[in-house]
Formats: sequence, structure tokens, C-alpha cells
Amino acid sequence: MRFEDEFFDEIDRLFKEEMRRIRKLITELTRIRVNDLKELERRGEPIVFGFSYRWHSGMEKPEIKFFGNVKPQQPFGVKVDDTVTPVYDIIDRGDHYEIIIELAGARKEDINIEMKDRTLHITANTKYKKYKHSITLPADASTTDVKAKLNNGILVVTLKKKVDGGAKKIQVEEED
Repeated sequence: MRFEDEFFDEIDRLFKEEMRRIRKLITELTRIRVNDLKELERRGEPIVFGFSYRWHSGMEKPEIKFFGNVKPQQPFGVKVDDTVTPVYDIIDRGDHYEIIIELAGARKEDINIEMKDRTLHITANTKYKKYKHSITLPADASTTDVKAKLNNGILVVTLKKKVDGGAKKIQVEEED
């Protein structure tokens, strides 16, 4: 068997495994309790569930991120929450990262961003939705040089990468 065949067989296997996982989650979504649906109808709130799927070179396996107010529960089932998990993506721009977060309807004064223990905590309370999510930062992202800009409900958080000091010679001393 050629390398190309093995490579594509492995990609096919991983893709099928991820699709089984996605189908299982979607099946769980159809099991929302009737009482939860009635409560949502009474409150007039929409049920939102979605996911983004990303897999590119350099990743060992695909990345699936869920968004919306329907949250998968462990080990089985789902829960309809008061807060919405926003859609987001982390983009490596070479010397910095951009974290792009969709916060539809949010204004600058609605948004709160805090960083703690290499995690970005984002909340936004708008007239129609409450957003909440925590994003773990890449290991080489600087936590001291951070900027955030909002444009039409799209929040872009920019983090510079840590500067690597390069190689350093370490002197070995003899013990007395």
C-alpha cells in the first residue's frame, strides 16, 4: 500500500469517527424534554444549537465547537440555558492571534472581558441575549499585550505572541 493511500484512509477514518460523534449529539438534541420546550415557548425565546467544524494541517484531529443556548450534558442529554455560547474562532496571524467572537446585537458597553489563568472570559448582556463563554488561550499568546475592538457585533481580541529569547548558553560551574 502506498503512503498516499494510508494517509487518505486515516483521514477518512477520522472523518467518519467525528461524523458519528456529531450524529450522536444531534440525536440527543431531539430528546429535549417537553417541559423545557413549553417553558421556552412561554418565554418566547428561540432554541439555538450549532457547531463549527475545523480541521487543517498541523491538527491531530478535527476541532468541534458548539454554540447557542442548547448545551450538551454529560453523560447524555441536553439543557436549554439562559446564556448563549457565541461562535468564535482563533486565527494565527504569525506574530499575533486574533480571536473573533460573534456577539450579535452587542454594544461596547454590553461587553465584559476578563483574563484569568490564560483563559479569556467573555460576557455580554444585550436587550435580547446573554452571551457567556471562556476561551483557553494558545500557549504562546501574551497575556500582557491585549486589545479588543467591536464592529457590528463582531468582537476581535488581538493578542501578541510571546517573544522567544532564542538560544542561550548556560555556563556550568564546578562545585567547591
